[in-house]
Amino acid sequence: MESKIGLIIQFTGVFLIAVLSIFLRRSLKTVPSTYWSIAWTSLAFALFCLSFALLYEPLAKPLFCLYFLGEYCFGLMLIFGCHALSEDYKFNLQRKLLILPFIPLAFCLPFLASDFNFIFNLHALLLGTFFTVAFFTLKSLKQKAFGWRVMRVALALLALDFYHYFVLFILLKFDIKLQLPEGYLAFNPVIDLVLEVMLGFGMIIILLEQVLQEVQKVNAKLQEAHEKLEQTAHIDPLTTAFNRHAFYGYLRKSGEEKTAVSGCVGFFDIDDLKPINDQLGHAVGDLAIRTVANAIRQLMRAEDLIYRWGGDEFFVIMISLNAEKARQRMDNIERILTDIHLEGAEKPLTIRVSFGFKDFSDISDMEQAIKAADEEMYRGKQERKLRRKLAKSNVFLSNENIMISADR
Repeated sequence: MESKIGLIIQFTGVFLIAVLSIFLRRSLKTVPSTYWSIAWTSLAFALFCLSFALLYEPLAKPLFCLYFLGEYCFGLMLIFGCHALSEDYKFNLQRKLLILPFIPLAFCLPFLASDFNFIFNLHALLLGTFFTVAFFTLKSLKQKAFGWRVMRVALALLALDFYHYFVLFILLKFDIKLQLPEGYLAFNPVIDLVLEVMLGFGMIIILLEQVLQEVQKVNAKLQEAHEKLEQTAHIDPLTTAFNRHAFYGYLRKSGEEKTAVSGCVGFFDIDDLKPINDQLGHAVGDLAIRTVANAIRQLMRAEDLIYRWGGDEFFVIMISLNAEKARQRMDNIERILTDIHLEGAEKPLTIRVSFGFKDFSDISDMEQAIKAADEEMYRGKQERKLRRKLAKSNVFLSNENIMISADR
């Protein structure tokens, strides 16, 4: 009677694990959870059949057949679930058909002997082998998390437990006297249940750890995509310089962190870009803009920042460098941009750039420095235009004098 009560307790516990595994399967929808939910459902069905077989003698043989079949299905699904934890493991039809040899075995075992203990002896050896195979399958996996350890300990103890049944019933079969504690075999189903609960606990942890890993992978991809989008939002696609949005983000971040920054700011403007666009096309004009950006980069230091401010305007922040030294650096830009070859232009071009610089001592006065640098750049641009006009006028007057002298 005590063994039947222990068996009912074991069935109740396994049934609850089966229900939990089914609900987890509905939520997680992974391959291991599918196999393991089938495994626990099969084990609950097997224990249900065994309980009724012990209660109703006339139906004992058919129910024993179903009991053995359910337990073999449990063992195979347990092993399949462990294999499914490996990402490179593929299930083919041959592996799934492994259940077929166990079907005739399950239906033949109850009729091999009238003593169920002898039959259970062979069955315990087979179940111990299932647990051993599952143990070594887990051992071969790369995963070494907490759930993996719990499951391996549970599988090792279950294998030892069922091997110990095999040895015990062999000794009892040959009438070897053993001094066993009173009620030793009656409460063994409860011990099995404790180990099975431990196994189910390890499975749940492994499944949750898998979900956590998947979430971490997705978060990593989202973070990477976010960084790319943020970079795209802050980078000018033509020149790969920062854009205005990036500059205002820099100001906001520096203000929040109260970063102490000093140096100078500079404005650059390409002279006469419109004639290049009109005469040679916008593709050559875009190349001219990109070339100017590269020329400015050559004269900057690693810690300096460059922004594309508008169509043909650039803005730079030169850290810990005063405006005078910055102008001296940028004086070389005309040499870099003289007689350059651009794809689409038949002849070498010379690009002229006007610029202006202004010092700032802190982030708070950068706005005023930007305004002053812009004004200086504009004045320089107007002076260059005026000089070119004067130069053209002098050439015209010189040619006119030559014509007058010839007439005379």
